[in-house]
Amino acid sequence: MAFGFAQEFVVTTDSAAAAKAEQDSIAAVTTTDTTAVPTESQAVAEADSTKPAETDKADTAGSKKMRNKITYADYQEKAIRKAKKRSKTMHHGLSLTSATYNDKNYWHMDHDATWGMGMGMYYFYRHYFGNYLGVQGRIGALYRYSRWTFDADEQEGKLSTGETYTLTHELDRKYYNFSADMPLTGKLGYHIKGTTTFLYTSLTLGLTKPIYELTDTENRLYISSKNSKLNKDLSLIESSNANPFPAYESHQTNKFFYMDDWETNSWIGLGIESRLISFEIQMFAFGGATQNANHRFHNIGQGTPTWRMFLDFSIR
Repeated sequence: MAFGFAQEFVVTTDSAAAAKAEQDSIAAVTTTDTTAVPTESQAVAEADSTKPAETDKADTAGSKKMRNKITYADYQEKAIRKAKKRSKTMHHGLSLTSATYNDKNYWHMDHDATWGMGMGMYYFYRHYFGNYLGVQGRIGALYRYSRWTFDADEQEGKLSTGETYTLTHELDRKYYNFSADMPLTGKLGYHIKGTTTFLYTSLTLGLTKPIYELTDTENRLYISSKNSKLNKDLSLIESSNANPFPAYESHQTNKFFYMDDWETNSWIGLGIESRLISFEIQMFAFGGATQNANHRFHNIGQGTPTWRMFLDFSIR
């Protein structure tokens, strides 16, 4: 009977261990399954956490596709900037001028020039005071050319044989003048609204400094006669290339001007300006010179007027 008790004790002990082992295995399986298989709420949360990353990728791809396109607001801003740039008046630039001159009292010649011209290049700066007033200063180099052709003298003569003749002295003179020129122009006009166009009348006061001049003079002496016998003799001599007429002589002079050699001038004009290109035409009004060797031109109302035109190219 004692044996039976011992046997029952052993069995009871093994059963408790087995039950404990079974509980441990169930807990292990439950823990493993819980870790490996997420619940439904965990799956939804995990899916939501991946959406921002996918959205960022989509935005990046979209921005690559839109990299050559701008929004309407950006387009308007760029258009406004361009319009402001186009409406900005340029104040600095380059002036080109072309002129016709009518000299008087050149040296000791009391004769009007047969023909004269000039051309120059200037740097200019202009500024406006409101919508009606403006000022423009120029400084640059000026080239002038004028030519005179006239009969300077006539002399009557008589040959020993009784024939009469006339000797005519023809003078041809031209100068090539290089000067510095500094005109200052005041303008009265009106800016057309919405544009940079400026219509104006002008008054210009100028100061010219002659620097260097080359003068070329040609003298010709012609003979003529009302006597038919003398004319036949002259024709015969000319046919044999022995006629000394017209007699010809020429010479050149050149000089640099002194510091006290200055010319003053004034002009009235009309013009039109825009942002990049401007045009003005001026007529000589009054002027003077400090020395007789300097150039003087006919004042307004005297002889053929002196004109000049300015073409301005704005660069800033």
